[in-house]
Amino acid sequence: MKILITGINGLVGNSLYKLLQNSNHKLFYSSRTKVGLAKYKVDISNRDEVNSFFKSEKPDVVINSAAMANVDLCEQEKDLCWKINVGGVQNLAEACKTYSTHLTHISTDYIFDGQKESGLYNEDDIPNPQGYYAKSKLEGEKVIVESNISYSILRTILVYGIHEKANIVTYVKNFLEENKRVNLVSDQVRMPTFADDLSRACIKASEIKAEGIFHVCGSEQMSYLEIGNRVAKYFSLDKTLINHVNTTDLNQKAPRPYKTGFDLKKAKEYMIWESQIDSIKNQLNDTLANSA
Repeated sequence: MKILITGINGLVGNSLYKLLQNSNHKLFYSSRTKVGLAKYKVDISNRDEVNSFFKSEKPDVVINSAAMANVDLCEQEKDLCWKINVGGVQNLAEACKTYSTHLTHISTDYIFDGQKESGLYNEDDIPNPQGYYAKSKLEGEKVIVESNISYSILRTILVYGIHEKANIVTYVKNFLEENKRVNLVSDQVRMPTFADDLSRACIKASEIKAEGIFHVCGSEQMSYLEIGNRVAKYFSLDKTLINHVNTTDLNQKAPRPYKTGFDLKKAKEYMIWESQIDSIKNQLNDTLANSA
């Protein structure tokens, strides 16, 4: 297949590059600027650039890992957020419809409000996004669903891995290694997801052109504080540098859901979710091996 990957320089894009580079697929690595791993300039928010690429290369599949994902910045830069997370998706969906291309798109647990007692959401639960990022991601989903194209939407949670941009594992690790204090909340609970696992799911969904919305994430539900303590223990770092705080102490611009997790039954039934790891410790082992 001919596969266009957007956002190749991000965490998931890097992971996709690593996992696909020895595949038999013809791959087009793209970003909004032609830097890093990007061999093609495809700014998804630029309709002309998207259409020009599709007309030239006619990809069979697009894996869209491009997004504006800084939730606090999205509250400040709402127009830009909407332009990328909604307008960009609209551009891809229109092109996919014209060229009968399958779209695999990454979405988020933030579309839910986190008020469900168990925190375990399935694909049929009603979204209730709280912040502007969450609203834009849900609207992006709606654009795809209503576009009458072949699509897989993979919602995921708190993706981490080795990358130059901070994520929960590298954020904590870097602070503690520099003997800096780090604030972590105990009242926000997630199911952290290893980037390579999410990428494998994206690849599988694309290869079989799985139709619909799927929940994919790690297997264990834990607070940010617990994640931080595990990172400290694994890397033999000083966990006394971790400050236990509550969400209200942080004065963050964007609201976050307090408790999220996913029911993975549907993704497993479709064989697009085959996590090779059962605990965050093993995920960290995998992360370290991949960063060597």
